[in-house]
Amino acid sequence: MNYRSPFGSIESDDHNGPDALCLSRTHYADAVQGTISEFHQAALAAVERRAPQPAFFLARQLAELGLKALHGSTFPITHSLTVLLDSLGRRGDLLVADGAEEHMIVAFIRDLDFYDASGDQGRYPTTRNGTPSLATVCCADPALLREHVDRLHAYVQSRLTARHAGAPDTSLLGTAT
Repeated sequence: MNYRSPFGSIESDDHNGPDALCLSRTHYADAVQGTISEFHQAALAAVERRAPQPAFFLARQLAELGLKALHGSTFPITHSLTVLLDSLGRRGDLLVADGAEEHMIVAFIRDLDFYDASGDQGRYPTTRNGTPSLATVCCADPALLREHVDRLHAYVQSRLTARHAGAPDTSLLGTAT
């Protein structure tokens, strides 16, 4: 039996089958929004398939990607959700203001960061120091996890869509007209 690669070269003609998974970000009108949508879909699929550790990891990764996207190209180089939130706060971003929706999103992100401050739990069976992964959290309510993942995704996508549509950036406190 010979190995046949599942990956098609961007240079070849055989990579556009009807069921192909498009891996390259070169085909996206907006690679950031496309990537965030894929992590959202994957997190929901993991919840629905009752794959708890991947569900946690994908939800946390969605939060990290979303926070970095809200920063634009000037995001801090870190996996710490708290550092990313604090940076948005220093910029006066509305995500960390007093809105009810924003409060729910920030609470969810802080919850994820509480259980995985280093960003390595959920990815591996153990942490870097050998502790079993996610040892301090027992379980997750699937319906609530999905609700929070959906809320986070919708918020980030709406902010990015407005930014790309050329709407005035009112995401910073004091800039609303």
